[in-house]
Amino acid sequence: MTDEIFALKEPHYDYLTQVYERLTIENYIKELIAQDIPFSFALIDIDNFKNVNDGYGHNTGDDIIKTMAQAIKNALKDTGIVGRFGGDEFMIVLKNKTEYDEIWQICHNLFSKVTGTEIPSAPGLYLTLTLGLSRYKIDADNYEDLFETADKALYRGKTKGRNCFIIYLAEKHKDIKLLSTKDAGQNSMQRHTDIFRTLNSSDTLSNGIKSLFKNLSSMLMIDHICIQSEGKLYFSQIYSLSKTKEFKAVSEDNIKKNMNSLNRIFYYNDISQLRKIHGKSFEEECRSQNIHSIFYAEIRYRETLYGYLRADSTTTMRIWQYTDMNLLITAANTIALKLHYENKTIKSLEN
Repeated sequence: MTDEIFALKEPHYDYLTQVYERLTIENYIKELIAQDIPFSFALIDIDNFKNVNDGYGHNTGDDIIKTMAQAIKNALKDTGIVGRFGGDEFMIVLKNKTEYDEIWQICHNLFSKVTGTEIPSAPGLYLTLTLGLSRYKIDADNYEDLFETADKALYRGKTKGRNCFIIYLAEKHKDIKLLSTKDAGQNSMQRHTDIFRTLNSSDTLSNGIKSLFKNLSSMLMIDHICIQSEGKLYFSQIYSLSKTKEFKAVSEDNIKKNMNSLNRIFYYNDISQLRKIHGKSFEEECRSQNIHSIFYAEIRYRETLYGYLRADSTTTMRIWQYTDMNLLITAANTIALKLHYENKTIKSLEN
């Protein structure tokens, strides 16, 4: 895409992706602001890139970045320009486009074209994006504040489960606190500590589990969290915005077939993957409850299996994050310890 503002400074291209480099996009934005031209600015992350990069190797990681950069560019066409911010992060600028419905449609079209892009060096690898967008001058009137509001929208998308786009709205997002790397680490430690504190400070284990699941459901925005044991559901906590309000137990044979014997968990971002691995029965059980994504962790102490901590997503496909799953694993393990030392079963907690 050509633009008369680029005539002011020669644009430079990122060596790996051949989209514009960061400084070129930043200069472009500052020229738009100097001329008081309305535009929208977005930050984009490739979901779970670090885990993919570590698992598949850096050559595949580079291939992912190149492929996704071109997919974003091709999806936007002449609607906007694309730059690489660094690593697996990109920036887009949509000149003269700030009306909410129009921006929403552009983002929707981008996601519909880019989500599921296949990586040549890793056939079958399913990749998604998270995008946060802010508008000049609606949300900010300088580059620094515009970047911060877009970053807040991006952060909201990550906490929502990723694979989504968020358009910054002050009434919803202005109070979001962006954490430093150090603060993020401390915040994660605090969350794990809170799990132990909640279960140990309640007057009964039953009340502790109820409080814990209420906290996890709200914090992680999980549509449904419960314990499944011996074909029954216990302590079901349903998120207020969940489209489904009633859940039922699924076949525990299907759970056992999927369970990883080493880490005692399994999860699927998209339950259609179940059909490919274990046939259609488990998938059909999930679909009958409008479940799109699942996470299960054994509640086990040594040789005693008490049941399964179960988390369901019904709104859209959820990209399960390692930080979120680690919290759920901590919850499952702590519940198992409490059951062991109190010499109780899940069923006995009902009494």
